[in-house]
Amino acid sequence: MRMMQIIRQCRFCNFLWRCLTRIARVKNLINRIHLLLYSITFFVLLPIMCFNMKNSLYFVKHNEMGMQQFLREKNSERINEAQHYFEMLDRTKLNPMLQSFNDNQKAGSLRIAITIITVSRNRHKIDSYEPMYLTQVVWKFLSLLQGIKAEGFLHQVTFGICNVDHDPGTYDEATNISHIVPVFQRFNKVHFSMVHTLEKEKQDYVFCLNRSLENNPDYVLLVEDDALPTADFFHVLDYTLNMHLNRRSVRGELVPQFEDIAFVKFYHPENLLSFWNLERERIPELIALTVLLGTVLTGVFVFVVKDKKSNMSAITGSLFIYSFLVVAIIGRPNFTNLRSVLSPYLHTFTPAPSCCTPALLFPSRGALEVISYLDKITCSNNFGKDSGLDSLLSERKLRAYLVQPNTFTHIGLYSSLRDKIVDPFIV
Repeated sequence: MRMMQIIRQCRFCNFLWRCLTRIARVKNLINRIHLLLYSITFFVLLPIMCFNMKNSLYFVKHNEMGMQQFLREKNSERINEAQHYFEMLDRTKLNPMLQSFNDNQKAGSLRIAITIITVSRNRHKIDSYEPMYLTQVVWKFLSLLQGIKAEGFLHQVTFGICNVDHDPGTYDEATNISHIVPVFQRFNKVHFSMVHTLEKEKQDYVFCLNRSLENNPDYVLLVEDDALPTADFFHVLDYTLNMHLNRRSVRGELVPQFEDIAFVKFYHPENLLSFWNLERERIPELIALTVLLGTVLTGVFVFVVKDKKSNMSAITGSLFIYSFLVVAIIGRPNFTNLRSVLSPYLHTFTPAPSCCTPALLFPSRGALEVISYLDKITCSNNFGKDSGLDSLLSERKLRAYLVQPNTFTHIGLYSSLRDKIVDPFIV
């Protein structure tokens, strides 16, 4: 194996050397610079930078078992951090803090119910590892709530857990968490479901959404127990509520929002967010990034070379092609994620594509529509609750939106639905 790697490296070095030799023979300085730029970028820099960068065209899926082990180690680190947090947690201060969110009566505040839907993950026969996703998600939400409390978060928040496990008495993780956060259960004793797995999942979802509406919130955020919120989640949520849901911008003015919105997604798998998926904002983004990078490179080239005899149209065309290839290879998700690094207020609000429900925000009216519709349909093979939501949108002429980049991280290596380990390269 080692010998094969050395042979490949030697072949690559020989190929690179031949390219550089041919570039050196090119007499025109401008052409030589362009050839050198293309060769170094696409044969050296980008392969080195992107071979381990998910969603780039140079990303290499290698050693699946090693990736699984890496994700378990990261998961264990989060578990240790969460357990340390709960050990140090002053519960005499936690309950008043959560209650103060519930009692928030500031002008313009909205009532938001945050519910984590959970099922035990420790009944699989894959291995003996305990992923403890619920513990991690509760820890993350509580730590974020404490942070925004100090910042004077405007809205009222209630926080709870919906346990839909078929045997709640043996779901020890949820039992332990119930001493910290309110937990409500679908079943009070062992329940053997006779319906399809996807139908039970849909029924669980409807139950949790229904219970979350009991205190008449304006919005319900229903989060699956393997969706970990990012550090800027509440800032993005506040911005989304103010600029897109409670109000919207029309010709630069904020006006009340009257659109029939069923739900807003705060997570979508990154491998489905590429430039090449058929969503209307993708190709314009590719063009915009290409134009931006191409314009910058052309400006730099003109400033550095200062050759008035150069064919500027050919140079500009070459640099724009170069920019297009760079943007396409790095991949849309990696560019989109830069928004969250720069500011939570740069997140976009676009029509939601199909698939996946790790973190959905429902306006109360939209939640009632979803409950009413899902209650009337039956899920089975190749038709889960997310397919049911797609049908709802088309039949009842409702809208759904996606906030990008993601404000949740999917950490569910162990699938509760399929009772197996999922592809570690798409987690």
